Amino acid sequence: MQKMTRSAARRTAIAATGLDRTRPGQVTARHLKSTFARMGLTQIDSVSRVVRSQYLPYFSRLGPYPRETLDRLFYTAPRMGIEYWAHAAAFVPPETWRHFDRTRTEWWRNDYGQRHPDSGPAFRVLQRSILDALGSGPKSARGVADLVDHAIPERNRGHWGWNPSQVKIALEALFAGGIISAAGRNDHFERIYALPHDVSQFLPQTALSYGTASQPELGLDPEAERPRGVSGTANNVLELTRIAARALGIARPDCLADYFRQRRAPTDEAIASLLISGELIEVDVEGTRALKWHAARTPRSVSARALLAPFDPLVFYRPRIEWLFDFHYRIEIYTPAKDRVHGYYVLPFLVGERLVGRVDLHRDQASSTLRALKVTWERGEEHEEELILELREMAKWLGLGAVDMSGTHLPLS
Repeated sequence: MQKMTRSAARRTAIAATGLDRTRPGQVTARHLKSTFARMGLTQIDSVSRVVRSQYLPYFSRLGPYPRETLDRLFYTAPRMGIEYWAHAAAFVPPETWRHFDRTRTEWWRNDYGQRHPDSGPAFRVLQRSILDALGSGPKSARGVADLVDHAIPERNRGHWGWNPSQVKIALEALFAGGIISAAGRNDHFERIYALPHDVSQFLPQTALSYGTASQPELGLDPEAERPRGVSGTANNVLELTRIAARALGIARPDCLADYFRQRRAPTDEAIASLLISGELIEVDVEGTRALKWHAARTPRSVSARALLAPFDPLVFYRPRIEWLFDFHYRIEIYTPAKDRVHGYYVLPFLVGERLVGRVDLHRDQASSTLRALKVTWERGEEHEEELILELREMAKWLGLGAVDMSGTHLPLS
C-alpha cells in the first residue's frame, strides 16, 4: 500500500476541487461550466446571510464573476444542472441525475406518511391531486395548494422547525422519489415543481430521457414491494462513486458514500470494483486507510486563498475535514445564540493547504458593508492580510462599498 502524508493528502484534496488554480482575470461561462463539472454538484441552501450558498463555491475558485451568468446556466436551456436531493438539495449535471433513478428507493421507503393507517390513503389521494395540478404547468407549493383539496390537517404545529404544509410534504415526497422535478426557483427562492416532461425539454438532448407525462403515475403504491435485483442499480452506484472519487481526489470510504448520500454497503461494493479497475488506489495516510483517484494531482505546494461556504464540497462532510485538516467545524446557525462559539454564519478560511480560521460573515446591505463580525484563528495561525484581501474582493463582487472587521472600517478604494 502506498504511503502518503496528511500534507500531501490535503494538497490532493484541494487540487481535486479546483481551489489550487489561479483565478482567471475575467470569468466566462466556460469557467463556470468546468468548475461545476469538476465539483460534480453544487449544494443549494436558502440562507442568504452573505449570498445564496450556491454562488459561493464558484467565487471561492474563480473570484468575482457575474451571478446572472450562473443563473442562466442553471435555469435556461440547455440547462447545465438539475436540482435534486443529491447531497441535500443540490444541482447535479443531467447526466448524473439518471444514476439516482434506482438508488434512491430508500427515500421512497421513508414514505412521508403514505403508510400511516389513518392518513395514508388521504395522503396518497393528495399526491395524485398534486400530479393533476402540475399537469397544467410548473408551480410553487403555494400555487399547487390553491388547486388541491386537503382531506388531512394542513400543518403539524407541534413541529419545532418549519412546519411545512401537507401539500409541501407531499410535493417533497414526490420530488425525493424522482416522480416530479424542479423547473427552477422564484424570486422568493421557492422551488418551482414540475412534471418531468416539463423539465426535460430544457435539458441537453443527449443527457437522458427524463420521463413522459404518464411517468409520474408510477411509484404511488406504497404497498408495492421494493424492486429486487433491478438491472443497473449496481452500475448507478458505481458511477456515482466514480464521480465522487474524482471530485474528492482522496477520501475514506465514508467520504465517498456521503458525497451523494449513498448507503455504505453498495458504496463499498463500488469501491471494490474501482480498486480492481485501478481507478482507485489504496493509500495509507499516516495510519488511515484512504482511497486516491488514479488521476488525482498532488501539487508540491498550493497557494489557495478562499472563504468557503458552509456547504462547499471541500467542507460539507465535517468528518473529512477533521481527518485531513484537523479542523472541527459547524455552521452554528442552528445553535442557540448563547451556545455559539464562533458566530452565526461561519465560513472556514483556507490559506495554502490549511484551514486557518473561521469568519462569522454578514452582508449588511443597508450600509453597503461586508462585516466580519468575528474572526477566530486556529492556534499558531493568523493571516489578517490575506483575509482582508479576500473580504475586499468578495465585497466588490457583492456590490458593497466597504469591509468591516470587528469595528475596523476598511474602504475598498
